[in-house]
Amino acid sequence: MNIYDKTHELVKAIKDSQEFKTFQAAKNEIESDSNAKEMVKNFISKHMELEYEMMAGKPEDKEKAEKIQQMYQLILLNSKAASFMQAYMTLQRVVADVYKILGDSVAEGMDFFDKK
Repeated sequence: MNIYDKTHELVKAIKDSQEFKTFQAAKNEIESDSNAKEMVKNFISKHMELEYEMMAGKPEDKEKAEKIQQMYQLILLNSKAASFMQAYMTLQRVVADVYKILGDSVAEGMDFFDKK
C-alpha cells in the first residue's frame, strides 16, 4: 500500500462528494455577482483574522466580533452569498473532520513527547 496513492484516493473521494459538488455549484453561482463575492471574501478574511488573533492569545476584540456578525447578517440577505457560505462551511466541516481523524490516529504515537 502506497500512502500517497491512498491520499489521492481520499482527494478524489472528497471531490466526488455531494458536499464538494454543492460547494463548486455555489462558487460558480457567486462568480456572477461581484457584490456577493466581495462581501463573502471580506467576511471570510475578517473572520480568519479574528480567529488568528484569538489563537495567538490576544483578548477578544468585541467590536471586531460584532462587525463580523453584522457582515454575516448582510450575507444572509443575499441568496447567492448565503448559499455559498452554507456550502463553504459544510465543506470546511468535512475537511476538518478528515483532518481530526488523521490527527487522532497519528497522535497515538506522539505520547513519546509527553512529560513524565
